[in-house]
Amino acid sequence: MSALIYFASNNHLKEITSPHNRMMSVNEALRLGIEIPDMLNLDQIDKDDPDMLLWSDSYVKNEETGMYEDSGFDDDISISPMDGKTEDILTEKKYCATLSWPGYTKGRAQQLIAYIKEHLKYSPEIELWHIWMGKSYPTPDIKKTHIRIEDLDTEAIKKLYECSVWETESIACHVQVPHDWNIAEDEMNRDIHYCYVIVSSHVS
Repeated sequence: MSALIYFASNNHLKEITSPHNRMMSVNEALRLGIEIPDMLNLDQIDKDDPDMLLWSDSYVKNEETGMYEDSGFDDDISISPMDGKTEDILTEKKYCATLSWPGYTKGRAQQLIAYIKEHLKYSPEIELWHIWMGKSYPTPDIKKTHIRIEDLDTEAIKKLYECSVWETESIACHVQVPHDWNIAEDEMNRDIHYCYVIVSSHVS
């Protein structure tokens, strides 16, 4: 189970690749002085395979705590079209694309708003979803908010990002089920999916 933020539209969604992540070979990593796992240094490994290692400067190590922290780059955003929909994806739109980023920053939110504005030049609306994946029954409660593009700001993006998508709500009415049905109590609660429907200023 994990959280997912994704776009949905009836028009193709442009792919965006973060400049802070790229694949490289073991030899390229070694030339750059990047520490690699021992298993990638074995003789049977093709050290010139360009897709062997994912390099990223999205996180930096805090020398005091030993923990890795977000580097804070505003352009550290990837938007990747989905190959197909899963049972967690409840949009009725034709195309979906996942958003990958280290986390919310105001600068990244501004990048997303620019992306949405560009998309709305050729599409009447676009959806931005924040969901918790891994549970399709009972059917999640979808909370949609309609926003005109001129009213979309960084605080709205932050609010959607901070939604507690892992929290559930109890089903209002249900009958008590027999113990031998092996239905856990949390299966009687449903997830909440949050969605912004962002519309063009040209839509009346």
